[in-house]
Amino acid sequence: MVAVFSLLAITASAFSQADNLKTITVEINHVLVNGGTVYVSASLSDEAYKKQKPDVMLECEPSDSVIKAEMSLPTGDCVINVYQDRNGNGKCDKNLLGIPKEPVGITNWDGKGVPGNFAKLKVGITPATQTISINLYQL
Repeated sequence: MVAVFSLLAITASAFSQADNLKTITVEINHVLVNGGTVYVSASLSDEAYKKQKPDVMLECEPSDSVIKAEMSLPTGDCVINVYQDRNGNGKCDKNLLGIPKEPVGITNWDGKGVPGNFAKLKVGITPATQTISINLYQL
């Protein structure tokens, strides 16, 4: 069974109502069932990604190893980040080197090496975009 979750919070300044919004499904794979809240965020610009201040955020309570979250995003480029908060403290814990201790996933990243910048990780949201699949990796 695949769990489906909807958008819980949108940063009001992220985009205006006049923007062309597209509802997409973010499919998150390799989730630990009942292993902690899954946080999904989207950065709509290089600046938002660099500052780690996402424009759109939502939370999912996983009941399956694959969950689907619906997000409304404006057409254009974005980077979607996902992590599973295994200890329930509301943040992605990292070690002294900055490597996440909890499962993480990012668009266009295979879990190997340093993820890269906005230009490398971005995906295009178009009127034809339906689903974006992201795998969680335990580093």
